[in-house]
Amino acid sequence: MSAPGWNLMMQRRLCPLLAGAAAILFLPAGANAAAERNLNDLSIEELAQVEVLSASKRAEPLSQAPTSIFVITNDDIMRSSATTLPELLRAAPNLQVQRIDTREYSITARGFSGYDTANKLLVRIDGRSIYSTLHSGVFWDLQNPLLEDLRQIEVISGPGGTLYGTNAVNGVINISSKDSADTLGLLARGSSGEREKDGGVRYGFRIGPAATLRVYGTYFDRGDQPAGVYKDYDDGFHGYQAGFRGDIASARDHVTVQGDIFGNWTRLLAGDGNWGHNLLARWTRQLDDSSSVEVQTYYDDYRRHFITVRDSLETFDAEAQYNRTLGAHALVGGLGLRTTRDNFFNGLGGFLLDPQSARLWFFNAFLQDKIALSPSLSLTAGAKLERSSFTGAELLPNLRIAWHPSSTALFWAAASRAVRTPSRADRELTGLPILAPSSDFQSEKLIALETGYRGQLSRTSTLSVTFFYNLYDDIRSTELTHGGLPIQLRNGLRGHTYGLEAWATQQLAPWWRLNAGINLLAKDFRARPGATDIAAMSAVGRDPNHQLMLKSQMDLGQRLTLDVGLRAIDSLKQPSIPAYTEANARLGFRVGDSLELFVAGENLLHDRHLESNDTDQGQAVARIV
Repeated sequence: MSAPGWNLMMQRRLCPLLAGAAAILFLPAGANAAAERNLNDLSIEELAQVEVLSASKRAEPLSQAPTSIFVITNDDIMRSSATTLPELLRAAPNLQVQRIDTREYSITARGFSGYDTANKLLVRIDGRSIYSTLHSGVFWDLQNPLLEDLRQIEVISGPGGTLYGTNAVNGVINISSKDSADTLGLLARGSSGEREKDGGVRYGFRIGPAATLRVYGTYFDRGDQPAGVYKDYDDGFHGYQAGFRGDIASARDHVTVQGDIFGNWTRLLAGDGNWGHNLLARWTRQLDDSSSVEVQTYYDDYRRHFITVRDSLETFDAEAQYNRTLGAHALVGGLGLRTTRDNFFNGLGGFLLDPQSARLWFFNAFLQDKIALSPSLSLTAGAKLERSSFTGAELLPNLRIAWHPSSTALFWAAASRAVRTPSRADRELTGLPILAPSSDFQSEKLIALETGYRGQLSRTSTLSVTFFYNLYDDIRSTELTHGGLPIQLRNGLRGHTYGLEAWATQQLAPWWRLNAGINLLAKDFRARPGATDIAAMSAVGRDPNHQLMLKSQMDLGQRLTLDVGLRAIDSLKQPSIPAYTEANARLGFRVGDSLELFVAGENLLHDRHLESNDTDQGQAVARIV
């Protein structure tokens, strides 16, 4: 097996979510359920003005954000058939979502799909990064929030290094929860299906005139999936997540404190599973009409057990950000410090991290300026300098230009540099005489060129289109040393990708809205002269060339809602799995203002289908109602 194969196997064996159910949802006392889901509640014009923070780290209307960004609103979340965060992300047409088994997903933007290769997408929940510097990816089975408490999800495809640092290479997902002042009262939900049981409860209340608090808890039990590319095994698991969020608001200040604790257990071996907790505090102060400051810190700790493999990651992070408008300039800058301590123990022997545990330090500073060149033309320029005690310094610049020929149209173009810094597994995974450590493994690099349009074609329709061309260098390869063993991980691959992302919304009637999306991707990678990748370029992932999405949302009267989604995904190669088309649906009936009954289904067109061609773990995905 190649080094990436062993690397993949060992990371995966650190600890190797299905959606849809029949359910009951109790809304907070006094809440108007109809108002939360009425398609007229957010008109097409209002959808274009939804406030986003991810594009420039300051609030701005979606219509003015010069980047490829898709927003999953709370209305979309409440009407979705999804009961897990990864399944909910299928709503974003600029993401590729592959379910590997019950617990694991590959979620990527602009390519590099696969468990071991989905390492170029940064994900944040309320400002807390859930990207693992040990794994170079996201462990989606560790994230089980109460979806009804999420305010919105902003999905950026394309580099975000200037604002978010290294590893924000092909995209950034920012998940934000609601202010506790917006979740007063009691909410409870329960759902049950053949392969899944899911429940959650939340209660919010006031603490004096300026402070509010909510507490929540979720529980789930998800059954195993049928055999896929890999042989069948019991990949089911069950667990819980609980937490709180408190907010104190005044005319100039806002303080947020929140935390979570979770645990889940696998069925394959008794006692195996994942456990963790986190705590975050954030203070925002409006200094005057043109400036503000924000300070945030968090602590995050998790442990993962699978058979005799143990790994853990402890993170402490602190950052400060300053925003100021000065004439034609909109400035945002900040400083950050992060330290992590990891530990990896492999009781199976053979492949180890040397040393077993290490503390790493990360420092960063960034500055970005949006300059109004004219009432309709703006230029954004910025750069971030990030230094790591493990990999050294990286400079991450970006340049964007935006043109508004009218109040309802935006044309933009951008050039950016981003990098994925080496993980400890890239440099320090060893298993002699087969695998030697790679102490000189360098960052994987990207130069990205993008151009796009976003606008309202009419009062009832919107369109967003982005073309991109990505140049990659120093991508991971697996090479022999002196023509034989041991093998090493090196930076022997380079290449390019290009493609199109587009989505549109059409209000067919006051009670009927259609959403459509298309994602096209082409790529060409090769080994550098003199390099031979014995892993057959597995590090660039296995991606579909296209995916199509169509979603219909209907309000069938005052109390009945019907949402139906279709997705068509192209085939994969090495090993080959066929293209597939699948559907999901949700029918909801409101019983008064505080109770809803619904029935939902996922993967309705087939009893089972293949999504992942992962030969070490990939299972099929089954229908559930």
